[in-house]
Amino acid sequence: MNYKNTVTYLLLITYALVILYLSGIQWVLSFLLSLCIYTLVFYGLHILWKKFRKKQIMYINDFINYFLNRVAILLVIIIVVIWWWAYILNEIFPAPMPEYTISDWNKVIKFQAMSHIWTTNFYNQIVENLTNFKKEWGVYYYEWVKPGSPENLDKFNKAIWIKFDDDLYKNFSKLYGLTNQDNSIFMWIINNNDYNIDLNMDEIITEYSKIIEQKPKWEKEFQSKLPIDANNTIIKTLAWLNDKELKVLIYINQALLNLIIWNEKLQWFLTNTFTNRDLFEVILWKRNEVLANEIINSNHDKIYITYWLLHFKWVYELLKEDNNKWQIISISNLYPIKN
Repeated sequence: MNYKNTVTYLLLITYALVILYLSGIQWVLSFLLSLCIYTLVFYGLHILWKKFRKKQIMYINDFINYFLNRVAILLVIIIVVIWWWAYILNEIFPAPMPEYTISDWNKVIKFQAMSHIWTTNFYNQIVENLTNFKKEWGVYYYEWVKPGSPENLDKFNKAIWIKFDDDLYKNFSKLYGLTNQDNSIFMWIINNNDYNIDLNMDEIITEYSKIIEQKPKWEKEFQSKLPIDANNTIIKTLAWLNDKELKVLIYINQALLNLIIWNEKLQWFLTNTFTNRDLFEVILWKRNEVLANEIINSNHDKIYITYWLLHFKWVYELLKEDNNKWQIISISNLYPIKN
């Protein structure tokens, strides 16, 4: 066996041992069986191609060594690229979640970008910042869609294509090794000046219905398809993975989240491609108006806000349309996924 073949088989053995460590002997056997099947399939294709071109066909032993070498190299490239990419995003350049301080010289607003699943440390840092802000006579505005009728909740689930229930974010967070947002930890800090500035489910469906009524019949039917029971799917995935496999998945998923936070264009691409854009228009734009109007018309002059990351840019634009004195005074960053 020459040096090249020795390296090839050492790499494949190493890969098999990693599979054994993570997933057990059955997955090693599955990996070896897959190698055998694909080797035979590609050897068959090789024979057909060479006959078509009237070229010499490789002996099967030579082809096996050649094919396995290419597979070994490909696996190494895939693993190295994915792991190095995940390491850079998780350990070296974790994505920041900004806290914007803006003012029109009459009011001071601290806008902390949020999401429904992050690390416990991230939420604790927000509690600390909110506590310090409220000590200076500040109030707290937060997002949280208010309940509506069961009928409109069903319409919402069909429109968003996912069945929402109380445990969805809790179970979803387990795939990312994170904690689901618990709004209660932000309530009654220093004082009870906590205000839910958001739409309720009935208002969302009313606004959505106005948009969808203008659509052709086929599009209405498509946008009202049965929702996916995401919670049940997540539970099955968690049950299928062992602890070692879950740790690998969590590390890669966290890197994906960091990548999404870093890249605003990717955020918009995902929302425009994989969501109901008409419903998203209501969820984003209408809530921007609600929050901006509340800030403008409120008697509160010191406000701490926790709201979804994508809202800040457009709420800020709405504030400047009303009063061009609004300026960004400072930006500080928290790191929601920092290992």
